[in-house]
Amino acid sequence: MSTGRPEVATMSSKFANDRWSVLVVHPKVRWGSGSASVLKQADRQLEEAVALVNNLPNMIAVDSLIMPVDYNTKRKSVWASGNLEKLIARRETARATALMVNVDVLSPSQQEELFRIFEVPVFDRYNIVLSTFKEFARTDEARIQIALAEIPYIKHRIHALASKRLHSRPEVLHIEQQYAEVEGDLNEILRKKEQDLRRDLKEATRKSSEQSGYKNSSDAVVAVVGYTNAGKTSLVKRLTGAASLNPKDQLFATLDTTRHVAKLPSGRSAVFTDTIGFLSDLPMHLISAFEATLAHVKTADVIIHLRDVSNPDWKAQEEDVVATLKSIGVANNVIDERMITVDNKIDKEGAIVASETCNSVRISCKTGEGMHQLIDILNEKVSMATKCKTIRLRLDVRSPVIEWLYHNEFVVVEPVADGNSLIFDVVMNESEIGRFRKKFAHLRKKPE
Repeated sequence: MSTGRPEVATMSSKFANDRWSVLVVHPKVRWGSGSASVLKQADRQLEEAVALVNNLPNMIAVDSLIMPVDYNTKRKSVWASGNLEKLIARRETARATALMVNVDVLSPSQQEELFRIFEVPVFDRYNIVLSTFKEFARTDEARIQIALAEIPYIKHRIHALASKRLHSRPEVLHIEQQYAEVEGDLNEILRKKEQDLRRDLKEATRKSSEQSGYKNSSDAVVAVVGYTNAGKTSLVKRLTGAASLNPKDQLFATLDTTRHVAKLPSGRSAVFTDTIGFLSDLPMHLISAFEATLAHVKTADVIIHLRDVSNPDWKAQEEDVVATLKSIGVANNVIDERMITVDNKIDKEGAIVASETCNSVRISCKTGEGMHQLIDILNEKVSMATKCKTIRLRLDVRSPVIEWLYHNEFVVVEPVADGNSLIFDVVMNESEIGRFRKKFAHLRKKPE
């Protein structure tokens, strides 16, 4: 949806075929409550912004720099006049045709003022990330959720633009009333659009769930989460052997949740989910729009938090991931009890040493190092989360229970023969134990 004003750049279809040479500027807040977490380094934040811009096929970062601000980035022009003059000169030298300001969201008045000053379109992180989502979306679920994420952004800009246009026309009588009517009409259109999108999303999610084929309600769900490009897809491929997965060294390579089943040593089937990566400084309503995609994380039996410990900013990324998990409704006790912290890319030069982390598993998805330890811990966590018990059964070799155990894939370790009996060690959860006892109650056979 285009606003019709080039200074309020929304990366709409209006710009789809343009090629942008971008000056990327990170406004480092030097002091005050608006300053970044002590874990975040300004140069790393700038590097990430450049990577986000270069991730889009119609953009290239031709220059980048850190330009400090005092207290916060709420000033209409973001920077004071002296720094603005430096940035204007830098843009002209770089011949940049667009400006990317590395903040979560610029207000409409900020974008308009910066356009007036620099005379090129101005983008923020929201613009860039949303455009990236559009670029890499492959399913109806993803496309609908992206459209939902745009609505709050559009509402905000319509409010600002409608207000400015109406109030700039003194000849209009009863301007407040007419403004309210115009805004009301636009909001009603967007409300109806949002309603339709949510209905379509519900249907798309249902179809996706049916097509995935997964499957047994007793299967444990293991959600793999982490900062974008931490190696989540590579890990799921390692754990499940899924041939359909094609890991890419690219930000937001995965937008849609994919599900892949593997057997754990206990014999339990686990559904491993690979989903959208997290990122710092994103508006909450953008994350909220992906509620359907992230719903499985809130209800997962176990969460694997994958950290890229070859990244110098791994601590700051961890902070962002945990904050995002909490923002989507994952409870503190789930994070404490059901989450496994896994340090990936230990094979890479510059990866942190083991002594710098605690209570984590160290692996390399590339070489396979540490995978056996991870599987053992995962097996234990899944058993605990699903309340599974190991039950020993002594069965006559002619017992119909034996066929049932094999048919339902409860036999992982072959039984031990003892005369005319076979001794089975099987793992079941409470529901399965109840089903088993009900089915074979007539045999009067009880677990040892």
